[in-house]
Amino acid sequence: MIGEVWYYKAKLPNSDGYKARPVLVIGTDANNNLLYTDIHYVIISSSAAIGIYDVIIDEETAKQINLLRKSVIKTTKIYTGPKNLFERKLGILPDELKQEFVKKYQEYQNQLINDFITNEFVNN
Repeated sequence: MIGEVWYYKAKLPNSDGYKARPVLVIGTDANNNLLYTDIHYVIISSSAAIGIYDVIIDEETAKQINLLRKSVIKTTKIYTGPKNLFERKLGILPDELKQEFVKKYQEYQNQLINDFITNEFVNN
């Protein structure tokens, strides 16, 4: 599953309903020696503003992985959800986008850690 694009049944705000949303799978509980029940993923959006840590999926690549249009991988929108809410595999992220995702995801994580350390020392 890791590196694959799936439709995930996301709960709609203020509703009991769900809507299928494309996501990129980035990990599982197996990585933490836990039962393989939860999946870690990031959001793929076709309408969100593009931030400095985001990865753009151009229209041609989007079609190759069965997305409807040009999209953005939101590396800052990290979630964990149960395996049973992953509805259908759409495709696999191409290697060049995987590499770009890893680079930007690491940059984002490094920024979070630096902010955490800086704030920890400032607050003490």
